[in-house]
Amino acid sequence: MTRFLRAFGLAAFCLSAFVVGWQPAQAQIPTNGFLAEYYNGRNLQGAPLLTRPEPVVNWSYPEASSPAPGVVPSTDFSTRWEGWYQMESPGAWTIYFTADDGGRVWIDNELVIDMWYDHAPLTRAKTKYFAAGYHLARVEYYQGGGAMTAQLRFAPPGAFPDWMGEYFDNPYLLGAPRVRVNDADINFNWGAGSPDARLPADNFSARWTREYNFAPGNYTFTATADDGIRVWVGDTLALDAWTPQQPQTYERTLYVNGRVPLRVEYFEQGGNAVVSLFIKPATQASDAPAAETWRGAWFDNPTLTPPAVCEQDAAQLQFNWNDALPPCGLGGQFFSARWEATRTTPTAGFYTLNLFTDDGARVFIDDALILDAWREQPPTAYTTAVYLEQGAHQWRVEYFQSAGGAQIALTLTPGVVAPALPASAAANEMIVDAQGAGWTEGGNDAAWHTTTNGYGGGALWTNNNAFLQPLYNWGRWYPPLTQARNYEVYVFIPAQVATTQNARYTIYHNGEMDFVTVPQAQYQDQWVSLGVFAFAGQGGEYVALSDTTYECFGCTKIVWDAVKFTPR
Repeated sequence: MTRFLRAFGLAAFCLSAFVVGWQPAQAQIPTNGFLAEYYNGRNLQGAPLLTRPEPVVNWSYPEASSPAPGVVPSTDFSTRWEGWYQMESPGAWTIYFTADDGGRVWIDNELVIDMWYDHAPLTRAKTKYFAAGYHLARVEYYQGGGAMTAQLRFAPPGAFPDWMGEYFDNPYLLGAPRVRVNDADINFNWGAGSPDARLPADNFSARWTREYNFAPGNYTFTATADDGIRVWVGDTLALDAWTPQQPQTYERTLYVNGRVPLRVEYFEQGGNAVVSLFIKPATQASDAPAAETWRGAWFDNPTLTPPAVCEQDAAQLQFNWNDALPPCGLGGQFFSARWEATRTTPTAGFYTLNLFTDDGARVFIDDALILDAWREQPPTAYTTAVYLEQGAHQWRVEYFQSAGGAQIALTLTPGVVAPALPASAAANEMIVDAQGAGWTEGGNDAAWHTTTNGYGGGALWTNNNAFLQPLYNWGRWYPPLTQARNYEVYVFIPAQVATTQNARYTIYHNGEMDFVTVPQAQYQDQWVSLGVFAFAGQGGEYVALSDTTYECFGCTKIVWDAVKFTPR
């Protein structure tokens, strides 16, 4: 299933006009596998200590260990792997990456997994649509001290609707799996035998991964193993019994909510081979998480100046006083409030904080200012991502109302998700057409072609490049946005022009880049949404598209037409 392509013309990547500034290695990537570069220090700086081909990214060592004794140190080093990965069918592929310590993964120069900080073994998963063909995979890793893990895996669309089971012919989960199958359940008793004829009866290992959508609540995870087992629920190592043993059963009850990645690892040393995992809701009333109440103090001025008029508890911060007065006998204008709470984060990881306010508000977590919107303003939405350790955190939210409407809403969502849409005043949508105002282009002039199909009576097209090459063709649309707010971005795909399944749009907004793939061949005279993005409205923001599609060279057509920005 996994095949890597020898890179050609990699230095051409350095010419990209709107891709991150990293430059791939100049050496040839092996036909199968990755080109690995090892550096002294954690930041991939200076000349590599060692460059060599490696078949897979798959380390897992319980203690510090040099990947090349005498050349690379066992602590405070960093590594970069790069290779061409063939995705043999189009669809929603899942990339899994496990690291201890820091790691990050790019696919086609898009950062899809980022955990560049010290931590125990963590697994992140990213599922997104990919066209069939070769895709550039780049992994960066640094080792601080202690145990070291770096493992990259790909799961094709629809292949593993239950558990993706990967079986290894060694007890260390090392190398490429000899067997990869869909397992409906983890409930095996192989006795003195083997899971598969390609595996030994002793000294083998297995890993199972999947995502599970939990209704909010407490769940009990029960695992039995002979020999070693460990179970991750999200980023929490829920069960750890990684040791030779007779059959033993372990239990752990955790509060979980929403889509959570699960991972089970197992090794068999000798004798009988037994492993199982069962998940069930915890039924005891005492298992329910304690209520976490906001304690609110209210002030009859907009500056939080004591004394407070009164104190009042709230289950959540969701208030709209446009049609009602605030509590404590306060009028609807020129007041303020402060809420404090101890709130528990069930698992460590990134969370998205959404704040909607009219007028000013600010949010503190553990006395650190996380979000500052302390100003008079119409109803405005703010979104920021914050990393929280598992456990209790001290929250403080402050709010003031001047004149006019008065409301505040605060939500915290696991993961990094799209910004909440503001309910600000409606504004007209904007359209930037190719070859019109706000359009710029570059590349090989002779490669551009025009068509009378398209929005406004015309569009541009070229034949595709397989990879980034010198004088590749590209275009950008710069919208004249003057207001900081969310916009839904649409691209117009004219009929009977494009044949590519992998047009890769870049949206540069509010200092960030997002990448969206559109199968242009599937649309005929249609506006296609790229999603909703927060724009700063201060100029310089754009949507970009190049002729690089990672399909066979010159075998498809890619089209540039109008882009529409609709306020949301």
